[in-house]
Amino acid sequence: MDSFIVVFTNRLNIGLAATAYHAMFHENSPIELLEHVTPEHIQKDDSSYNPDEKEIVKLLHTISDKELFKKFSRDNNLREFKNNIPPKILNERIRPYIEDKMYKLVKILSSSKTQAFYKQSGYSNLYSTDKLRIPPLPCKPVFRVDIDGEEMHYSLKFKQGNEFISFHQKNPEIICHDPAVIKCDQKIYFFNLFDSGKLKPFKEKEYIHLKGERVIDTYMEKFISNVVELFEVQGTGFSVENIEDRPLPSLYLEKNLALQPVLRTRFTYGHRTVDPNRKTNVFVDYIKKDGHYIFRRFPRDFETEHKISDLLQENGLVQTEDMLFMHPDDKENSTPAGPENLIEWIRDNQSVLSENRIKTVLKVDEKQFNIAPVKVLFETETDEMDWFDIKSIIEVPPFSIPFVKFRKNILNGDRNYQLPDGSIFIIPKSWFSKYTDLFNFGQTDGDNIKLPKTYYHLLEELNSEEIEGISTPELPQISEHKTTPLPGGLNATLRPYQVEGFQWMEFLKANNFGGILADDMGLGKTLQTITLLLHTYKDNSQEAPKNQNSQLSLFESHIEGFNQSGRPPSLIVMPTSLVHNWDNEIKKFAPALKTYIYTGSNRARSKDLWKILRHYHVVITTYGILRNDVEYFTQMPWEYLILDESQNIKNPASKGYEAVSQIKAANYLALTGTPIENSLTDLWAQMNIVNHGILKSLSFFRKFFETPISKNGDEEKEAHLQKIINPFLLRRTKEMVAKDLPPIMEQVVYCDMSPEQKEIYDREKSGIRNNLLKSFDNMRHNEQAILALQALTRLRQLANHPAMVEDDFKGSSGKFDQIIESLENIISEHHHVLIFSSFVKDLELLETELKKRKIEYAKLIGSTQKRDKVIDRFNKNDNVKVFLISLKAGGVGLNLTKADYVFMLNPWWNPAAEAQAINRAHRIGQTRNVFVYRFISTETIEEKIALLQDKKNKLAEAFVNTTNPLREMNAEEIKELFS
Repeated sequence: MDSFIVVFTNRLNIGLAATAYHAMFHENSPIELLEHVTPEHIQKDDSSYNPDEKEIVKLLHTISDKELFKKFSRDNNLREFKNNIPPKILNERIRPYIEDKMYKLVKILSSSKTQAFYKQSGYSNLYSTDKLRIPPLPCKPVFRVDIDGEEMHYSLKFKQGNEFISFHQKNPEIICHDPAVIKCDQKIYFFNLFDSGKLKPFKEKEYIHLKGERVIDTYMEKFISNVVELFEVQGTGFSVENIEDRPLPSLYLEKNLALQPVLRTRFTYGHRTVDPNRKTNVFVDYIKKDGHYIFRRFPRDFETEHKISDLLQENGLVQTEDMLFMHPDDKENSTPAGPENLIEWIRDNQSVLSENRIKTVLKVDEKQFNIAPVKVLFETETDEMDWFDIKSIIEVPPFSIPFVKFRKNILNGDRNYQLPDGSIFIIPKSWFSKYTDLFNFGQTDGDNIKLPKTYYHLLEELNSEEIEGISTPELPQISEHKTTPLPGGLNATLRPYQVEGFQWMEFLKANNFGGILADDMGLGKTLQTITLLLHTYKDNSQEAPKNQNSQLSLFESHIEGFNQSGRPPSLIVMPTSLVHNWDNEIKKFAPALKTYIYTGSNRARSKDLWKILRHYHVVITTYGILRNDVEYFTQMPWEYLILDESQNIKNPASKGYEAVSQIKAANYLALTGTPIENSLTDLWAQMNIVNHGILKSLSFFRKFFETPISKNGDEEKEAHLQKIINPFLLRRTKEMVAKDLPPIMEQVVYCDMSPEQKEIYDREKSGIRNNLLKSFDNMRHNEQAILALQALTRLRQLANHPAMVEDDFKGSSGKFDQIIESLENIISEHHHVLIFSSFVKDLELLETELKKRKIEYAKLIGSTQKRDKVIDRFNKNDNVKVFLISLKAGGVGLNLTKADYVFMLNPWWNPAAEAQAINRAHRIGQTRNVFVYRFISTETIEEKIALLQDKKNKLAEAFVNTTNPLREMNAEEIKELFS
């Protein structure tokens, strides 16, 4: 029966190694080596091998020629590898790898029943006499040192169990160097910590003789102290003491191999400071006293060392693989950084370090750091109406430094501040987020900081911090205005969120702040603003003026003015399309406010303009007119400058922005549903008008905010910006105030016709009226109704867009422009809209414009094929936010609850038909409030149709069930309709 054995032998060009064999033993004959045992043998017949044998095969497989070739060679084949191993690679890489495996093999064999043999080089046979004996325990070196005066004898023997042995003149063979494995005769000795190098002096000598005090001192300190640490030392002329004291921990500031800042822990045992990654259980401290050598042995205090390591990690540091400690922020940053984070950590954790007797050594790159606890002392008072005066001292013992001295460091992101004694104070990282705005937006005044009142929230943050000695003035509180009553004479019931908006604007006014009201389209920005204006002028505005509907001439310079409040009028600037709406809304909700419409023929360029406008509460004009007449508007004071659809001045380089920026008012307010359309510069432009300089210069804003936020996604900078603008920008979306809204909110949007549109309309209306007057007397009533309906249809088309009638019309339409502007606002707010029109041509014009602007849409008209496919496109594709629908094709049979806005582009007689269209969005399944906008061109037939709808008289009721409601009107009523 064959046996499993291990054979030690020298392999060609590799050196001493071992191989596992199946072997057959024969009496009085060489051992027959049957085959080399590999992992494949075990896979095929696992049960035939015991655990030791399996482990040995697995271990020796790693140092087989093939495996060494795979691990260490780039040659093409195994033979080339073995025949051409460079000596350096063999000695520095391959042999240490082999010896590591061989040491593990010897440890297994020492406690195993597996037989081991040594086959000498040059011998082809293996005999039973070649068997090796491996003791089960490691061999222990015993050093002998005898000192007598200036002479020293030093020798080395070995203890295997109770037996002392010597390798002197026995020519032992080294199997492994460190830890050592030695073959002597037919025995293998293995050691735990002993390296073979210590044998060299004793190969030829039994002992070493040294003479001279200096030589002996050096040998005792450099060599014997290390020996005492690990091994038994016997002899005379010295003593060994065992000490049980706990080590003193220290933290050293250093740099690792990647030049990153680290803290290295070291522990002082007696007079010896050592690293914790040393692989020893004992540290030895050497002293010489009165000619006598003393070695003090300190048992390794692993408990204390682990406690310190855990303590550092519990307080925020991260331990690396090489037992160094890093700040987590430095570890995440792969590029070399300075030691600032670690210095701040040490300063913040001084009490913890002191309690645990941890000393710090912080000098690095010739810099000494001050780690004294820092105190921040703030005192703030209001020295002027619009300024806060901030006095602050930073105490870094033993120095007291005005806080303004740190301005340059904080703005430049430099945490190293040199103190008068040359040491470095590391500015806390938190200061850069807390105080950057303070220095960016405040002005230095000697040792103080003057902060504009618009940054009061910065003081609130200081007040919330645990800053010693802080004293702050009474800061503006919006809660003080939450009880502000609504003004008398307001003909409207405000919803709760609208009341909050009014009170927010009152808060701004009371503190001389400007603001941007950025509510979603349809939430009543106009009504909230009218409420504010009525409250502003309430003292003398309780009664409506006698001639509210008639506007005074600019050239009536001697009139008894209505505005006796002592306040100048307020200027509201808006797109041309909104003038009519504002005028109507003011008349409807606040008739006590006297309004002047500074447009068209009511516009005049006069130095005496103020003499007229001062008698009004509100002056309404457009961005274009303000741009052209700005020199006249700048010659008078204003109570409010209010910018509606303020995104119109989003371009700081535009003439419109330049004109608006010249207007001086006591208060500033911007209204917009889209404060940011293209970039953050839009926000800067509008905020700079209402609170000049709050975001500093445009170049600063782009560098400090826009580029980091837009291009780099800097969340910290975004939070900074939010912090600055939040008090002055109020935005509510439909979803936020849904509980305050009715299921359907309807609003009429009045649109002034463009000049070229009005010209065509008036000419056409005059011609139609003349034609009707000539023809009506000779026609039957039924013929009159048909003729009138044709005329009416033509005028309705012109009121929408002249291009519906005249193909070569190149001008604009007031209503069309307003629809596009409103549509863009809604889409930018991620809403969906249904657009209904009585005219297919109207929808086609919109379709052309949507294509130009690359806005995706769906369209449903009478001729549409595959209606279901069109409807699914709108309902299922979120990129399609617009659905164009003709009133006839889409009045019934549709479920479009995805939409929460409905545009009715032109009024018609039949309210039921419009209601059916609205119900396409407002029906079961709709979870949001629905906004309905009805667009009506002013001074057109559309206004008269809307008035007839509102009257709900018997005439209107008759229209419900007829295709031509004009049949129910007599000739005089029809003529009146076209007047």
